[in-house]
Amino acid sequence: MAINVVKPGDRVRVHYTTYSHDQCVIETSQNREPMSFIAGSGEVVDGVDRAVVGMKLGEQKKVPVMPEHAFGYRDARWQQTAPRSGLPDRVVEGDQVAAVIGEETLHVWIRSFHNEEVTLDANHPLAGETLVYELKVVGIGQQGPVDSIFG
Repeated sequence: MAINVVKPGDRVRVHYTTYSHDQCVIETSQNREPMSFIAGSGEVVDGVDRAVVGMKLGEQKKVPVMPEHAFGYRDARWQQTAPRSGLPDRVVEGDQVAAVIGEETLHVWIRSFHNEEVTLDANHPLAGETLVYELKVVGIGQQGPVDSIFG
């Protein structure tokens, strides 16, 4: 029996394009395999998780996603300066590096360089952004191994 409408708990395959507030394409799945996730499971940003529920197979729509339902708001406490000497050679602004704090590894972005210091940022690069997702449901199945549903 074919499933035609996405319900929470269904495994879905979705082609998507993510746009910035000024309509620039940030990412798209159009030239690769669609994204696969369980609807309502929290595997993807909340705004997309919610938007697919109720969509029909083959349906396409654009949805604005506010920061609280995407990558959150920027938090100034997650941005710190550190000595530039502790970085690998040839890193540039925008690169992601691993910072080890005690026994924990945290992935941070290089925000800027200032003389002998660097500003590191643990916020997601899209934190604080309202995004637009264009979604198209290309597969719906009951929860379970992907190969048995779509293979």
